[in-house]
Amino acid sequence: MVTKSMDIQNEMLLNTIRKLGDNSKESYVIFDVKNNHKILECNDSFCALTNTTHTQIVESDYFSLLLNEEQKATIEMIKQKIHSGVMVQAKLHHKCLDKPPFWAEIQALPFQNSKNETLYVLLLVKDVTYYHTEDFLMRLEKAMYEAIEKDNPFDKKMSIICSGLDEFFMPNIVSMVLVKAESNQFQVFTGKSKVKGMSERCESKNFYDQVIQEGKSIFITNLDDIDIPLEHKNFANASKKTAGWFVPIRNQQQQSIGLFAIFLKPYPNDKEFFENMFSKIGSLVALAYSYAKTQKMIWDLAYLDITTGLPNRHSFLNKVEKDKERGQCGFIKILKPSEFHQIVELYGREAGDELLRQIAKRLNEEKDEYNEYIARFTSSSLILSSVTSQATFQNYEKRIKEIIRQPFIIGGKHIFITLKTGIAFYNDDIKIADAIRFADNALSFAANKPGTHMEIFTQERNDVLEQQMTVLNHLSQALKNKEISVHLQPKVDLRTGEIQSIEALARWISPKLGFVSPAVFIPVAESAGKVREIDVQILEIVLSWLAERKKMGKNLVRVAVNISPDHFYYVHFVQDIVNLVRKFDIDPEYIILEVTENIGLVDFQSAFTIIQELKSYGFKTSVDDFGTGFSSLSYLQRLPFTELKIDRSFINAINDAATLAIVRSIIQLALNLGMTSVAEGIENEEQVEILRALGCTVGQGYFYYKPMPIEQLDKILDE
Repeated sequence: MVTKSMDIQNEMLLNTIRKLGDNSKESYVIFDVKNNHKILECNDSFCALTNTTHTQIVESDYFSLLLNEEQKATIEMIKQKIHSGVMVQAKLHHKCLDKPPFWAEIQALPFQNSKNETLYVLLLVKDVTYYHTEDFLMRLEKAMYEAIEKDNPFDKKMSIICSGLDEFFMPNIVSMVLVKAESNQFQVFTGKSKVKGMSERCESKNFYDQVIQEGKSIFITNLDDIDIPLEHKNFANASKKTAGWFVPIRNQQQQSIGLFAIFLKPYPNDKEFFENMFSKIGSLVALAYSYAKTQKMIWDLAYLDITTGLPNRHSFLNKVEKDKERGQCGFIKILKPSEFHQIVELYGREAGDELLRQIAKRLNEEKDEYNEYIARFTSSSLILSSVTSQATFQNYEKRIKEIIRQPFIIGGKHIFITLKTGIAFYNDDIKIADAIRFADNALSFAANKPGTHMEIFTQERNDVLEQQMTVLNHLSQALKNKEISVHLQPKVDLRTGEIQSIEALARWISPKLGFVSPAVFIPVAESAGKVREIDVQILEIVLSWLAERKKMGKNLVRVAVNISPDHFYYVHFVQDIVNLVRKFDIDPEYIILEVTENIGLVDFQSAFTIIQELKSYGFKTSVDDFGTGFSSLSYLQRLPFTELKIDRSFINAINDAATLAIVRSIIQLALNLGMTSVAEGIENEEQVEILRALGCTVGQGYFYYKPMPIEQLDKILDE
């Protein structure tokens, strides 16, 4: 009698649960908790959702529709809560008979008896694949933009893509991204940091070429039927995936740059869903690919000597400073062919570049020192660093003699050379900059010796630096007597030839030393902390000239004044500049403040604040000699500069295809960042025509005007 009464109560409870399910208007199942979660009932909507019939699904364990290793912990949590009578909500990968799994949002409502024992569960199921997919794509896009902002390497960005795909489809797919590389190869990326037996590159196989050429996705039910690398098949087989989707990746120009290889089980798939989804993800890959190419171009611009392909001086400094930060000490060697200038005079600048390239190649081939780094130091010399505490150079001397034993082939001619080397030691007490200066000093001594010769800097030779002190002493007096004058060089509109602005250049004619080049006294002033005084004197001269023209009712032209890093970061720099323009009653819009391109790398946040403050007062700012310093796209695009000046070395070599490509990129970069590009060192009409065609609108150089005294420029402006 008791059993019959319980059966009636249970039936009444089931009827109540059934009504709740029907009223919910959702797909639902009812399962028996006491009997291994056996499904007692389900509505037609649930059968349609899972592509099953009532007969197929009733009496089965509901959790068998969810069970897989990745969701095991979540499933156990759901079971525990429903046994405790707690309502549960979760998002899980749900099986679907003979169709791809879908993402389901489930809501489990447990029903208990008077003893607080859970008897039945009403489980509402909603297909949220669309919303889950959109959320996944948004998160993937966010992660990609964050990786780009942080300048993460390309392989890390691709790992984000693959890991995201594997997580989204778990455990039903494993993925890889293949991106076109040089030499008819693909770069291979997977979600895992390292896959045993998986090469980072693979040859372009016939099937991959087919996907690229046809430009449409291809589904393969059996991987054995296609020609792809064996290790890629092994990668799929390791996860028991025997089929594959292969989807081309296109850039904005609709050019195929690679493909997705998605390995999965051979059930029928929603082709439209896959293609739409991977079209969006492909756009992220294309963005990362395009950014990586730009990043490499800027990286090469910052770290490579474009004429030899060797690391440049800034790359060298970066490397050696990092070695020193790790507590390592060693030697700096500056190496120069004695015959370099004669070779250049006889065969041209390209011959000199080729000679340095071949010397560097032989040095690398004969390398026997730990952690040696070779870079181009000047137009005629190489610089080497070797991390070692050994002060013996016998091996180095043998090595140098060996590499010059055979002639160098330059322009089809056999050329024998001699090499001079200056060497200096660096450690915790000797700065890298000083070690380089000492090595350069030693090289000067070596240059005066016959044949191949090596000199090591000693403290006694420091007396030779007295000449620099002489310049410094005279400079101090020059600043006191205001001997520093200004020459002005116009910057012109390349389209009309009209003067667009002017650059102020420091000049010093000493009563005792005569003409002293800025290349001599500016570095001395920087080293002695006097460059700020020079900057101020130049500004005062410029402002006084502008004030005089304003008083006489003449037209005013913007003037660019170079500002040293030391002055730029001076705590009162902005206010001092503002006070100066107010003193002479000149609108700040007529002053352009030029700084070197590595200014943002010293202290980015301070640089940003200073430039913004200058901008608020109406000053314009310019990046001087872009391409010769420690360039960084990541800071340049965030600092609100007005003008970007292309270094004259690029203009001189603009007929070279590689240099032309870099100049084009710099001009495009300036355009994209809302800056005016200015070409320095224009010397002929051909350069002007090329720059115009590239979209550069402003330039300066001897082709238009040489630097001239203020009085001479006054006459030109007044004509």
